[in-house]
Parts: sequence; C-alpha cells; structure tokens
Amino acid sequence: MRQHIDVSTRHFFENKIIDVFKGLIRSQEIVGGYFPLNSEFNIIPLLHFLKKRKNIIALPCITENKVLDFRAWNLDKNNLIKNQFSIPEPSKTETIIPDVVLVPGVLFDRRNNRLGFGGGYYDKTIEYYKIEYSTRFLGVCYPSQIVSELPVEEFDQKVDFLIDLEEI
Repeated sequence: MRQHIDVSTRHFFENKIIDVFKGLIRSQEIVGGYFPLNSEFNIIPLLHFLKKRKNIIALPCITENKVLDFRAWNLDKNNLIKNQFSIPEPSKTETIIPDVVLVPGVLFDRRNNRLGFGGGYYDKTIEYYKIEYSTRFLGVCYPSQIVSELPVEEFDQKVDFLIDLEEI
C-alpha cells in the first residue's frame, strides 16, 4: 500500500503532519522517532521542525530483549550506524526515555492496532514502557494504511493514538 503513494501525495502529508504536531507535542518534550526506510512515512521533516522547537529527538536501537532503547540524535546522518537489520541507529549517545514515540507500521486499524514487520520490537517496547513510564505512543502512517480492522494476537500492543491525516 505504501509503495503506491505518489511523490506529491507523500510531500503533502509530510507537510501536513508538521501542522498536526504543533498541537500534539510540547516544546522540550523528548520525541522518539524512527529513521524511515523504503516507503515508510517520512518523518524527517517533522523531526527537523521539532528540533527547531527545542524538542530532544531520539531514535530506537535494537536490544536483545526486544525492548527498544532510545538514544539521542542530533539529526546528523553521519552519527548513525546500521544495526543487524540495516536500520540506522545513533551511535555512542546516551539512552533516554521519550515522552512521545512516533510508531511506524505496515497497517493500522481504527482501534489503534498496528501491524508491523513481525519482529515484535514495538509490541515489547509499548508493553514495557506503559508499565514503567508514562510514554505516549502515536501511530504514524499514510491514510491508505488505515483499515477498519486488523487481526490481533495476545501479544499485540495498541498505540495510544493514531494520526489519521485525512481526518485532521
């Protein structure tokens, strides 16, 4: 679904999400983002906007127990190294606890369920952070990635809020 979105539509939603986040995230909050790969929603322009607003930006890092660590990132691509899945991660920066995490997905449904890539990293992270911290998890996707209902398994974790850019 994501692969078939044309460039102008992608740019439209990349700009629209910045307006949406002006009211969702306060300056100074720590924002856990992600480095978009392939056809994932490109949040890099949003992260630049948030950085200018004095938000601290972090990216997820893979761990053995599948609970993602978040490390501060200054948005310099030269400070990234690729993990075992070829996903860029910050190197040699401190681990921090985000106030908000932007969560990518293959599909989301109207009940805030998420279909990821099958590794369970975000499911484990959401489960752990909801017990230990007050981190909010926001699903980020193109409108064509939202379906009415997804099959859910017992270990699947919901996001707290799904950003539907067609309804906002």
